[in-house]
Amino acid sequence: MRTLKQLFSMMIFALGLTGCATTLHTIPTDFTLGDKEESVVIGRVTIVMGTLMGLKPIGFFERLGTSQLTVENEATGEDSVIVCDRNGPDSNFYVALPSGQYRFSKWERGNLTSPLNGRFGLGKGQVIYIGTLKWSRRQDMGSFLAGAFQGPGGGFIGDWQVEDEFEDAVKSFRERYPQMNQEIVKSLLRLE
Repeated sequence: MRTLKQLFSMMIFALGLTGCATTLHTIPTDFTLGDKEESVVIGRVTIVMGTLMGLKPIGFFERLGTSQLTVENEATGEDSVIVCDRNGPDSNFYVALPSGQYRFSKWERGNLTSPLNGRFGLGKGQVIYIGTLKWSRRQDMGSFLAGAFQGPGGGFIGDWQVEDEFEDAVKSFRERYPQMNQEIVKSLLRLE
């Protein structure tokens, strides 16, 4: 029979094999790029649940916490989780990342997940706007029924699109980070 110490050691080893993603929160309001190797990615996540047969979804969705986006650095294979800045169906993100090529793989909020396959590139010292990532729930009865039979993390069927709200994003960013005078480059996420 295995000892508790052996079981604990095996658990720690298994966790080490799975790898851990770096969690990225919104940069502090006094953040500056200076001569850092980092860049700043700005964007927004909007979730549109809509109605079905004239009924809005129940209110639990508002209490699921913040949206989180998993992004992979394609050169290193390292995953990072971008945590949006507030709860609710609309939320911004302003995060620092090293320059490179990145690929989004999923969106999560509470126990809901959705694949999100899109790419963007980031140069050293840039402030880049990648767009508003908008997920809209499909409104037809077939999608509703199909979603009802999905496993954990499912339940809603929808589609992602990228919307260009550049002027609003620039205004919000400049109000929040007046000390950052770098040009904001518009490079909308390419969905695949």
